[in-house]
Amino acid sequence: MLLRRSIPFAAALFLLFPTGEVRAQSDQDRAAARSLATQGAEAFTSGRFDEAIDLLGRAEALVHAPTHLLLIARAQARLGRLVAAKETYLKILREELPPTAPAPFKRAQQDAREELAAVDPRIASLRIALEGAAGRKIDVKLDGQPVPDALLGVHRPIDPGNHVVVVSPPGLAPIEQAITLADGERKEIKIPIPESPVAAPSPDGTGAGQGTWGGDGAGVPTDPSPGTPERKTNMLVLGGGIAAAALGVGGVVVGSVFLAKGGATERDANALSARHGCEGQVPVDGLECGPPVRRQIERLDADAASQKTTGVINLITGGVLLAGGATLIVLELTSRPQPSTSAWIAPYVTPTGLGVRGAF
Repeated sequence: MLLRRSIPFAAALFLLFPTGEVRAQSDQDRAAARSLATQGAEAFTSGRFDEAIDLLGRAEALVHAPTHLLLIARAQARLGRLVAAKETYLKILREELPPTAPAPFKRAQQDAREELAAVDPRIASLRIALEGAAGRKIDVKLDGQPVPDALLGVHRPIDPGNHVVVVSPPGLAPIEQAITLADGERKEIKIPIPESPVAAPSPDGTGAGQGTWGGDGAGVPTDPSPGTPERKTNMLVLGGGIAAAALGVGGVVVGSVFLAKGGATERDANALSARHGCEGQVPVDGLECGPPVRRQIERLDADAASQKTTGVINLITGGVLLAGGATLIVLELTSRPQPSTSAWIAPYVTPTGLGVRGAF
C-alpha cells in the first residue's frame, strides 16, 4: 500500500541534508518548510488530501525536495486527479540528483517510477469534435475551464469520472453535454453546431425573393427591407426559435437513448447478481458470489445510475428547448402582418433539418 511507503512525519528533516539547493535557503525558510512538510504528511495520513497538497506545496515553494513532490503526487492520485499526479511524478523523475543526494531523495525517485506505472494506465482519453463549425470561433469549456482550439478534434488525457462539455456558438444558446469515463477508457463526443442566423442576399440585390432558414443551414427568408431593425429582430427571434426546437428534439433523442442504455446496464447487473447467487443472501468470500463479482455488479449499478441521470438531464433540457422554440416560432409567425397575395411562408422538414421557407 502507498501508506506503508509514505514519507513519515519526519520526512521534512531530510531538508537538513547539505545539498546545494538547500544551502541557498535561509534558516527561517528551512525551519518553516520542515514544519509545513510535517503538517502535510500528517494531513495525508489522515486522509485530508486537499490540505496535504496545499501544505506540501507551500513547503516545496520554500525549499525543494523530491519527498514533497512524492506526497503531493500520491494525494493527487487519491483524489482522482490522475493527470496532475502523472505530471508531478514526471517532475520527480526528470530531476537529475547529484551522487551526494540524500538516500530519501533517491528512494522518492524510485517510488515515483513504480507508482507512475500504476497511475498512467488509469488515465482516460477524450476527443471533443465540433461538427459544422465551418471555421467559426466557438467557445468550448470542459468542466468550466476553457478548451484551447489546439485540443479540439484530438484525444487528450483526462481524469476518469463525470465531466460536462459546454459549447457556446455565437448568436445561439449554449449546448451542454455530459460524459462519464471509466479508468483508462477512450471516448469521443461529437457536438453538431447549428448554423448561425444569417440573412441570404436576393438574386436581384433588392432583398426581394425566396429564401429558407432551418437546421440544415439552407438560408433564411430574405428581408425586403434589410436595413429595418424591426425586421432583423423578427428574423433573429424566428431563427432562435427554430434552432432551440431542433436542439430540443436532439436532447429528447439523446435522453431517450441514455435512459434505454441505463435500463440495459441495470438488467445486466441484475442478471449477473442472480447468476452468481448474490441476491437474498450475505455474500461470503470464497463462494461464487465473491469480491470480484460484487465489484463488477457495483460498477454496473454505478454506470446504470450515471446513464439514467444523463438521460433525465437531456430529456428535461430537450423538452424545455423544444417547448421554448415552438413558442417562439408560433408567437413570431402569428404576430407578423397579414402577407399580401404575392407573399407566402410555410414550415418544412427535410432529412437534414427543419425550418421555414417563403416568398416575399
